[in-house]
Amino acid sequence: MKPQRYRIFLALSIVIALGGLAAVVATGTSPRLGLDLEGGTGVILTAQGEVRPDVLDKTVGIIRQRIDALGVAEPEVSRQGERNILIQLPGVANDEKARRLIGTTAQLTFRQVEEVVPPTVKKKPEVTQAKGQEANAKEVVYPSSQSGEQGTLYRLMPAVLTGDIITQAEAVLDPQGGGWSVSLDMNDAGAATWAEFTKKLACLRDKGEQIKSQVAIVLDGRVESAAGMSDPATAGAGGGVTCAQGITGGQTSITVGGQGEARELALVLRTGALPITLEESEVTKVSPTLGRDSLDAGFTAGALGLGLVILYMLLYYRALGLVVLLGLVLFTAALYTVMAVLGATAGLSLSLAGVAGIIVSVGITADSYIVAFERLKDEMRSGKSVRAAVERGMARAFRTILVADFVTAAAAVILFFLAVGPVRGFALTLGLATLIDVLIAYFFTRSAVALLARSKSLSGDRWFGMRSALGVAS
Repeated sequence: MKPQRYRIFLALSIVIALGGLAAVVATGTSPRLGLDLEGGTGVILTAQGEVRPDVLDKTVGIIRQRIDALGVAEPEVSRQGERNILIQLPGVANDEKARRLIGTTAQLTFRQVEEVVPPTVKKKPEVTQAKGQEANAKEVVYPSSQSGEQGTLYRLMPAVLTGDIITQAEAVLDPQGGGWSVSLDMNDAGAATWAEFTKKLACLRDKGEQIKSQVAIVLDGRVESAAGMSDPATAGAGGGVTCAQGITGGQTSITVGGQGEARELALVLRTGALPITLEESEVTKVSPTLGRDSLDAGFTAGALGLGLVILYMLLYYRALGLVVLLGLVLFTAALYTVMAVLGATAGLSLSLAGVAGIIVSVGITADSYIVAFERLKDEMRSGKSVRAAVERGMARAFRTILVADFVTAAAAVILFFLAVGPVRGFALTLGLATLIDVLIAYFFTRSAVALLARSKSLSGDRWFGMRSALGVAS
């Protein structure tokens, strides 16, 4: 390769690496810190029963909407494997509230009341355990949310409407009574079904069926309210539900306790019901202080390792050690730039495992230089000149580096797709570092060594020169 091309490659690698670093520093862009470095809460939710991939993806989307509504800064919600959902909430203040809202199933149904079983009845029917979609088409027995299973029970007909028809849910304060409720708006299909359903119940009321004319609003297997259709004759002007019309407009409300409960219920109903049941299989809490200490320890270990590698290279390879020094500087600048850009654009977070991956990648990069320089020694021992040894040796060394880095990158890719949690961060940073190592080896290392071989002062010096480092007499 001509010296002019070497100079171009060398200049481009320096400008791109250091220029990218200067750009991210000037714009204030820095790598995002993960949960274990910034502090916060991490949760792994595991789906129960049989789960289809599309259902799990839908669940991830609903959870992400709920977290966004909570105002958590830069959360991470991702599917892990076939059954797990990883949630990271960095910097969250009330983690218990967030976890409760995230995992609330919020299976909302509207059912006709078939029978009311008071607490005084000795032989009570068995309470239905199923609460999800599998129970929508069945008759069920659910307790009242106010009394529990030892109190009033309701035998209910199959669900007529589900929470899918909810388009808006808002917490509302009654200005007269002072109580809180959740106002619900339905879509067009839900409004039409709601009108037919309430019309049917109003007709049952007119026939004297006071129990069967009640509509039960059920949330996660508990009856939140079971109100009957008010009679127009006693409800006053403009009030009541007629047998001929029902309730039009697709609006209703759920009476709840306090303001906090109303707002939480409105949030989970507004974002939609989770289509599957989730259980917390792992909860991790990290304080910001512990995260900062971990980050400082990681940087200290990385700086110490980097310093020892550079010192060894300078003592053993002499002038070639300068190539290693500048190459590691460019490698670090490029990796920092990539992590900062991906953090700002793709939401990539740097975890402690990712820091470990970066430290390991420093050793891999150092190995690349050792492979190249030892190959040069072999070429020099065969009797070639310095320039000829560099041309042939660096070409062969790069092929060896490419194969070795391919194996490392393949392992990182496999680990990334099969692992769960922080291990994926290790695999991702290791894979990115391996890719950068290949580019540095091709554009910078080959060019720098070739130009170094053409420098008489750096190549022929008795103590520091390249020829002496390769074991060739000056």
